[in-house]
Amino acid sequence: MKFSHYLWAIYLIAYPFYLLPEGNPQVADLFGAILIIVNLKSILTSINTNTYTKYLFLFVIYTFIVNTIWMLIIGDILIIKNSIFYLYSFFLMLVIFNRLKDVSFLEITFKALSITLIVQALLFPFIKSQGVRTQMFFNNPNQLALWGLCLLVILYVLTRLLNTKSSYTIMLLVLCTFFILISASRAALGGAIIFWVFFIIKSRKNLIIFGVASVIAFIIVDFNFDLDLKNFAALEYNFDRFSNNTISGKQSIGTRGFQRIGENPQYLLFGAGEGAYERFNESIELHSIFASILFSYGIFGLLLYLGAFKLLVVKLSREIMAVILPIILFATVHMTLRIPLFWITLLFVIYLHEEKIRANNFFKTG
Repeated sequence: MKFSHYLWAIYLIAYPFYLLPEGNPQVADLFGAILIIVNLKSILTSINTNTYTKYLFLFVIYTFIVNTIWMLIIGDILIIKNSIFYLYSFFLMLVIFNRLKDVSFLEITFKALSITLIVQALLFPFIKSQGVRTQMFFNNPNQLALWGLCLLVILYVLTRLLNTKSSYTIMLLVLCTFFILISASRAALGGAIIFWVFFIIKSRKNLIIFGVASVIAFIIVDFNFDLDLKNFAALEYNFDRFSNNTISGKQSIGTRGFQRIGENPQYLLFGAGEGAYERFNESIELHSIFASILFSYGIFGLLLYLGAFKLLVVKLSREIMAVILPIILFATVHMTLRIPLFWITLLFVIYLHEEKIRANNFFKTG
């Protein structure tokens, strides 16, 4: 087994443990950085492999240009930090990109994700009450939600590529959904519902296994940990959030930063740079990956980023739509671009899409 495979497995297992304050590299990033260093040569030679990698690289470079210009104008060196995060995420994604055709790599990825989910499930009963929105070892509940959603998608893609046992896979998918549920993220839960509707409709066998796995999981958790679902506040909170958009003032457009775009249209061509929000009399970032890219890097930057995904418009199947929609839904209302796992999840979806196209072309020409 290659050294990089083990580093990647450790990265995934360590990923949910956030020990440093929000906005800083975490323990897993140490292993991510080592992965990049030992694979730097292959990373640099794979940048121009296809449209996806080319456009993302151009986007990252463009963020450096825009943020450097604004850093010099306003004298705030912290603006460049976001571009460094993007470069790190892009390079780490390329490490994975170069190994997707390696079955042993896919297998160790599946095993590592299984371990990290089971470890977090075993640790859950020992987590002190964090209110109606649980965050586990993350800095906030939305990070837990994104982690659960990304693993939901990656595990599904891996099962399609590896043809793993469906009963065990569904147990893992149920665990992912459990962590999404306790995070009480409306966007993540909505994405999970989209995924499960497709997954259950896809196969009657999946429906039966899902029902059995859910009942068994409920019995095990309730018996061992004496959990009273009547007091499981996340269930009620999630229901309230779906039925009442005004449950919290934090859900308003104004407090998510969207009004910034209409009030400062002069930045929409080339971008205002990312950070130093006091320039706009605000202290928060735009809570949307697409809105944030538009405002921070302009129409030009947004086109570069979206250009990377034009592969998806070719023969887009219902399966790929059902897998990628949950991630897009979450990204629409959250800024997820600094999260390496977000980049890697989209890579897995695109790889599955390309594999389906290759398989279809093979059967047509065979």
